[in-house]
Amino acid sequence: MRTPLIISAFICICAFQAGAADSNSNHQGIIDIEQKRVEILQHIQERITNSQAEISCVKAAASHEEFKACHEKYRPAPPKNDKRNHSPQQ
Repeated sequence: MRTPLIISAFICICAFQAGAADSNSNHQGIIDIEQKRVEILQHIQERITNSQAEISCVKAAASHEEFKACHEKYRPAPPKNDKRNHSPQQ
C-alpha cells in the first residue's frame, strides 16, 4: 500500500516540475518575441528614415546627375556574391 502512494507522489512531483519548466520556457518565448519585435520595429524605422532622406534628395535634385547621385547614395549596389543575380541551374 505504501509503494503505490510513493509512486503517485513521485509522478505528481515530476508532472509539476514539467509544468513549471513549460511555463518558464513559455515566458522565455514571450521575451524572445518581444525582443524580436523591438529589433524589427527598429529596422523598419531605419528604413523609413532612409526613405525620407532619399525623398528629400530626389526633391532637391535638379539634374539627371543629381538623381543618379541620390540613387547611388541611398541604394548602393548589391554585393558581388549576391545569389539573386545568378541564373538558376537546370
